[in-house]
Amino acid sequence: MNEKNELAGLARYAAKIFKLMSALRGHHGIDFDEVLIFFALGRLNFDQSPGNLMFVKPANIVSLSDFMEIPRETLRRKLLRLEEKDLVQRTSYGFVVKDLDSWKRLSEIAVPAEA
Repeated sequence: MNEKNELAGLARYAAKIFKLMSALRGHHGIDFDEVLIFFALGRLNFDQSPGNLMFVKPANIVSLSDFMEIPRETLRRKLLRLEEKDLVQRTSYGFVVKDLDSWKRLSEIAVPAEA
């Protein structure tokens, strides 16, 4: 019985993630790959220094490609689409998340409450 409840809870949690990804996809006109790239970019952008200070670290195509294990050219094309949609911004050091509100909504639901 406990396993059934656990599976049902996980299914509800998965439904929340899918609903938010679908909302981002529909609102911005991007595909699921681009939603995942947007999410992964924020993961690489936002870090804490040893002194517990928050900083933004741009991610270049090579580092994001290595992190996601997808071809660089595919990633480059999709990052350019995300830039056109005003979700990310290109800097001289790489790409950063521009639409922080969308990224925060995605990350809040993607990270379990106990994490």
